[in-house]
Amino acid sequence: MNAKNSPVADPANAAAPSGMTRRQAIITGGVGSILAASVFPNLKLHANEWSSLPQAPSFTPFTQALPIPNRLGDATLSPEPGCETARCGSQDVYHGIAPEFHPTHPSHHPDWDRLPTKHHFMEVNHAVHQFVPGIETPCLAYFANGTTPSVPGPTFRMRHGQPSIIRMKNSIDLETSLHHHGAHSPSHSDGHPVHYTFHGECRDYYYPNAAPRHNGEQDLSENPSTMWYHDHGNDVTAHNVAHGLAGFSIFTDSIEEDLISRKVLPAVDDASGAQGAYDIPMAFHDTALNPDGTIYWDPLNHDGRIGNIFLTNGVAQPYLNVERRAYRFRFLCANLARVIELRLSTGQPWLQISNDSWLLPKAASVSTIRLIPGKRADVIVDFSRMPEGTVLYIENIMDQDNGRKPNGVDLKKRIPYVQLRVVGKTVQYNSLKIGAGTPLRPHVPITPDEIVATRVFVLNRSNGAWQINQQFYNATRCDAQIKLGTAERWILQNKSGGWWHPLHIHVESHQIQKLNGKAPKEVWAAKTDTSPLEDNTQIEMFMKFRTFCGPFVFHCHNNNHEDMRMMKQFEICGPDPVTGATKPPQLNGRFYNVDSEVCGIPKPDIDANPHLFS
Repeated sequence: MNAKNSPVADPANAAAPSGMTRRQAIITGGVGSILAASVFPNLKLHANEWSSLPQAPSFTPFTQALPIPNRLGDATLSPEPGCETARCGSQDVYHGIAPEFHPTHPSHHPDWDRLPTKHHFMEVNHAVHQFVPGIETPCLAYFANGTTPSVPGPTFRMRHGQPSIIRMKNSIDLETSLHHHGAHSPSHSDGHPVHYTFHGECRDYYYPNAAPRHNGEQDLSENPSTMWYHDHGNDVTAHNVAHGLAGFSIFTDSIEEDLISRKVLPAVDDASGAQGAYDIPMAFHDTALNPDGTIYWDPLNHDGRIGNIFLTNGVAQPYLNVERRAYRFRFLCANLARVIELRLSTGQPWLQISNDSWLLPKAASVSTIRLIPGKRADVIVDFSRMPEGTVLYIENIMDQDNGRKPNGVDLKKRIPYVQLRVVGKTVQYNSLKIGAGTPLRPHVPITPDEIVATRVFVLNRSNGAWQINQQFYNATRCDAQIKLGTAERWILQNKSGGWWHPLHIHVESHQIQKLNGKAPKEVWAAKTDTSPLEDNTQIEMFMKFRTFCGPFVFHCHNNNHEDMRMMKQFEICGPDPVTGATKPPQLNGRFYNVDSEVCGIPKPDIDANPHLFS
């Protein structure tokens, strides 16, 4: 339903009663229609538990090759992004483009545009996909250039100094919001939960692909490597992600390109511009299917969704042929609630080279890798000393049977996700010049003397759901007013009982100083965007807020908890161009008052649909 054509555009297809939030309307009256594309017989309150999931369909694992998502290709966009006929409220691009796109904007620096801007087109629509061989499953998908559905979605290929614009069209009857997880982006294109794209409309997502500045220059230590994207629509994120709306985003700059040229890392791209043969992204996601092949979904699940079918790149337990040489694997935990701990079945250690979006200062040898929902880690694996015909597995050794938290590592309950088959007689020893301790990306630490404020955020449980500082998320409220260009100390405490909460902060990296009073482990000591708040955990972190003004959010990345409003909103406020004083926040706590050019929503839509912005 399109908000601009109706005074009410709630996906529940009904107006929220007076005084009722959109979330309450969905739960009390709109569940049936908001999730009309899904089938969920035998609905139970705790459908995340193994005992209440449908019986997983039988199939033979390791009979399908691991699919590698295609790259999102270039497109010709008409009208041109940013022109008068593509501004907010226009017919062709109803949600416009970020004001930072225009060179006259005070945040727009000339060094953002070293290379010509790349244009892309993508559509959200209904699709059918075989998660399990032979079973056609209705789902949601991102369509590359509007024609080809992909689960996961097509991979974004980003480069430092080359801006990208993705014109996103929404063709489903739910509001969507594309979040580029780990990116440094304007508020308009960050995927804020209420910066929607309405049904039938387009939004131009502008990514400057520029690093935040340090001492006036772009800080290349902040440039990312492996990011991902997913839907972030308010109250429906878990549903949309579980039904297919996620994909990879890969970024390079001069530092990483130098590592590739010196054969420290394998090539990201092949000669045709496709994914390099020795650089393999792997998105792990657990799902469950009903007997008729539809995705099992429980909209009343408060704990967090887990499944009993284990997908990698959208396929249940695939295989991958690997040559006798070194590979880069990009791991993504795209689960809603399941925590995974990955190891090689041979016991060979991983050579970890990244944490979340960023290459580590130096490569580190680790025996296992724990990934909470939303987290990424890149590794190097050398198969050169394995005989031809060797078969091994990437396996999860973390046992978990409900959405609250895992039970712990259990080698008796390990689950193989991907089968690796070593092929070829040729051995390429030293195909990469990398080992534990190899320098990768410099790191610029935030120092205590830069800190201007300390904030404490306590994660708590209330009324069967979750809050932060005893409040549910409210789209109109500014929970933290932050001055542009400053650094802050945040202390995060999990006091919600026996639930884990992976905490994700938008727009900037954060640097963990202490985890339960101790220094974090080596691979978490530089930059992070999703931090593990296990039960009774406290994390102290430093964070800077640079480049972009406007509202952003942080939230639990157990997407069911996020949709239950375990989320906070902060607004970065810049100087008044006349007085130089810091502007007050646009968020006023009463009604949604963010400038239409910033949020991409014409004000008449906001006024007519207050339940969408509550």
